[in-house]
Amino acid sequence: MEEPITYSLEFANGTVALTLTAQRFIAKTQGRGLLDKPKTIDIPLTDLDKFCLVPTINAQSIVGGTGTQIVYDHAYDAEFIFSYRDGGKLKKKRIFVNRQDETWQRLLEALKSECPSASLLNLDPAEAQKQIGALSASKALYIVMGFIIGVPLIIGLIVLLSKAHGG
Repeated sequence: MEEPITYSLEFANGTVALTLTAQRFIAKTQGRGLLDKPKTIDIPLTDLDKFCLVPTINAQSIVGGTGTQIVYDHAYDAEFIFSYRDGGKLKKKRIFVNRQDETWQRLLEALKSECPSASLLNLDPAEAQKQIGALSASKALYIVMGFIIGVPLIIGLIVLLSKAHGG
């Protein structure tokens, strides 16, 4: 690879800037929330463990709406998920990308060429996520919804039972 390849994406909830050089992979992300701080992962290519590309689900693209009008962000259509070594620990990162973007495709091809043993692009997305140790977006959604619905339900049951037993 002769020159660095840089891919950037701006979407409703943040920005992404990915750079691939001959020796390094740099991922910069910034959310748009008040407490969001810029985050940078700057690693040698030798520390990149595994990577894959998985399509997003509709729930990941919701950025607002009221009533029956849901607003979706169509700036991205996939998640780039990768694991890397940082100080002896294995870490994981998920980044939204537009897989149709030519610069993204060029960066991904170069990354696959530079780190062929890390690429899980040939696998089914579910299997690739499993190998990385990343939870699928749909499973994460079920867990969050279960928590949102389950905790108040359990509290309600406890209150009802305590009142039924003279508490």
